[in-house]
Amino acid sequence: MRSRGWCSPPRAKNKDTVETYKQGGNAHYIQKLAEFHVYSTYLGGSHNDDGFGIAVDSSGSVYVTGYASSSDFPTTPGAFQTSPAGASDAFVTELNPSGSALVYSTYLGGTDIDDGFAIAADSSGQACVAGTTFSNDFPTTPGAFQVSLPGSGHAFVTMLNPSGSALVYSTYLGGSTSEVGYGLAVDSSGNAYVTGWTESNDFPTTPGAFQRSLAGSADICVTKLNPRGSAPVYSTYIGGSSAGSAGASIAVDASGNAYVTGNTGSTNLPTTAGAFQTSLAGTYNAFVVELNPGGSALVYSTYLGGGAQDFGGSIGVDTLGNAYVAGLTTSANFPTTVGAFQRALAGSQNAFVAKFENSSQAQVSNLQSTVKNLVSTGTLNAGLGQFLLVPLDAALAAAYAGRTGAAVPDLDALIFDIRLLVILRRLTPTEGQTLINAANSLIAELRG
Repeated sequence: MRSRGWCSPPRAKNKDTVETYKQGGNAHYIQKLAEFHVYSTYLGGSHNDDGFGIAVDSSGSVYVTGYASSSDFPTTPGAFQTSPAGASDAFVTELNPSGSALVYSTYLGGTDIDDGFAIAADSSGQACVAGTTFSNDFPTTPGAFQVSLPGSGHAFVTMLNPSGSALVYSTYLGGSTSEVGYGLAVDSSGNAYVTGWTESNDFPTTPGAFQRSLAGSADICVTKLNPRGSAPVYSTYIGGSSAGSAGASIAVDASGNAYVTGNTGSTNLPTTAGAFQTSLAGTYNAFVVELNPGGSALVYSTYLGGGAQDFGGSIGVDTLGNAYVAGLTTSANFPTTVGAFQRALAGSQNAFVAKFENSSQAQVSNLQSTVKNLVSTGTLNAGLGQFLLVPLDAALAAAYAGRTGAAVPDLDALIFDIRLLVILRRLTPTEGQTLINAANSLIAELRG
C-alpha cells in the first residue's frame, strides 16, 4: 500500500450506513448495512484499487473515491475520463441506491500518481473530491484557483457535474513543497472546506486568517473554497513550532463554523483558554478544533489523548454544534468519561469515540457551575443563587435548541442581576466582574 504522507493515521472509514473495504489488495467493495443486508459489491479491475472516501446523497446514491491502478477499472460511457492517464489515478464513482448499477464512474488524474481521499455530494448531485496528486498535468479548469503544480506533490479539489461527464472546477491547492488533502466538506452554498497537511512555507493563505505562517515541520491546513473554485474564502495554517501536525477530517455546521480533527506531535499547538486539554500528553495526540466562519479565530482548540499515541480520524457535527470524533488510541490513559461504554484499553490499540459539546452550551454550563459553587460555599444563599440561575437556565435551553441568538437577552438579564447583587453587596466586585466577563465573552461569541 502506498504511503499517504507525513504523520498520517490509518485512514478511518466512513461508517454511517455505507462502508468501503479493501479486498485482497486488488479491489475494494462497498456494503450498505441496515436491519437487513441491502447490498454489497466489489468495485474494481484486475489490478490494485482502493476506496478511501464515501458519501451518500438524499436519494440514497453512493459516491466513492480512492485510487485505481487497474487499466480496466469500471467506467461508464460519457464519463469525464474513461481511461487511466498514469500508473495510478484517482477515481470517482456514483452507485445507484440499490447498488445494482453505476450512475457514472470515471478516472481522475494525470500521468503521475493521484489519490482521492475524501468526497462529498451537494444538494444538486455534484460530487466534490479532495486528495493528492503528483501529476503536473492533473486536469484543472480555466479560472480555477491554481491551474499548475508548483511543488512536488499537491492537494487537489475537484467538483464534478451530476452526470460525471465534466468538471465544474478543478484546482491544485498548495505551495512549493508538499501537501495532502485528507478531509472535505461542502456547505449548503457550495463552498468546499478542505483540510490536510502542508510542508510549504508559501501555502496560500488569506488576509486576516488565523495563522498565515508555517510554524512546524508540517502544519494543518484549512481552506474554504468558493463555489466556483476560483479563490479561497479563507485559508489558514494551524500548527505549533515543536513538531508537525496533520488534519484528517473536517465538518461544517449551518453557521459556517468548521470542525477539524487529526493528530499532532507539537507541544505548542494553538489551544484556547478553558479547552478540555491544553497540553500534549503523549508522543502524538489527536486534536479537535473549531474555526469561526471567517477562518480568523479559533472558537475552541484542544488536544485529545493520553500518554502514548492518539489519532483523530473522522469528525462530524450535529445541528446543535456538538462535535463527534472517532479515531484510534494506543494510550492506556486516554480520557474517558464516567458511565461510558468502555473505559479501559483492551488491546494494543483501540478505536475511540468522543463527543464535544457546543462551546456556547459548555460556557453557559460553566457559568451555571460557577453560580452553584457560590451557593455551595455560602457566598450566596439558595434564593439568590436561583435568582441568577433562572436566566442561565433559559440561555442554556436556547443554546441546546440551536437558537443561540435567543440566549443573548437572557445573558444580558444575567449581567443586570449580577450588577444588582454587587450593589447590594451580596457579591464582591471581583466576584461580580468575573461572572460579567464570562457572560460578555459568551455574548460576543453568540453574536459572531
